[in-house]
Amino acid sequence: MRLGLDGKAVLITGGASGIGLACARAFLDEGARVGILDRAGPPPLPGETVAVRADVTDEESVASAVSAIGAALGGIDAVVGCAGISGPVGQPLGETTAAEFAAVLAVNVTGQFLVAKHARRWLPDGGSMVFLASDSAFVCAPGMVPYCASKGAVVSLTRALSVEFDGIRVNCVCPSVVDTPMARGDLGDLLDDPGFPVQAAEDVAAQVVYLASERARGIDGQALLADFGMSARSGFPA
Repeated sequence: MRLGLDGKAVLITGGASGIGLACARAFLDEGARVGILDRAGPPPLPGETVAVRADVTDEESVASAVSAIGAALGGIDAVVGCAGISGPVGQPLGETTAAEFAAVLAVNVTGQFLVAKHARRWLPDGGSMVFLASDSAFVCAPGMVPYCASKGAVVSLTRALSVEFDGIRVNCVCPSVVDTPMARGDLGDLLDDPGFPVQAAEDVAAQVVYLASERARGIDGQALLADFGMSARSGFPA
């Protein structure tokens, strides 16, 4: 099913690796033109792309990068916020510093806020934004307080921006564990356990591309939870 993205200009943060890179490839497959904002450069990609190195936690850096990408692509039709970090994983709250907590929120929340703020003026009526949140906004594991707090904030930011931005749809995707270099670094071989449900980055990219497209024009202010149904299960012992 074609999604009507031919020729559309899409800005992706964190597009040099992981889910962001999968999103870049998915949009290019749909005929879109892609601008990547990342601290690192992406690998070679087919199709029309422009890459600008920037730190999503620095407002001046984000503003400059968004303007450069908007100018290079002749506008921006959709924004995808994929830049994110996990922070300390498996670390008790009592051992977590305020600096570690702030660093996670700076990337995962402030980074989304800044790209939304500076990309808004480039987006036409009917444009869209899609952010990467997580099922950790709804269900939590021990030792992940900063990450869970940040992803809960992304869900609330999504809803607030959908109200704030007239004519722009804003949604987020909330996947469970995704097989990415970041997840591999945190969870290692657990991702290879056949009893442990894991998504591919391409699975999440397909969700993002759909939400960014006109096919999803009635969906706004929503958090798409993709967790293999795990959060629907009752704890009732029966």
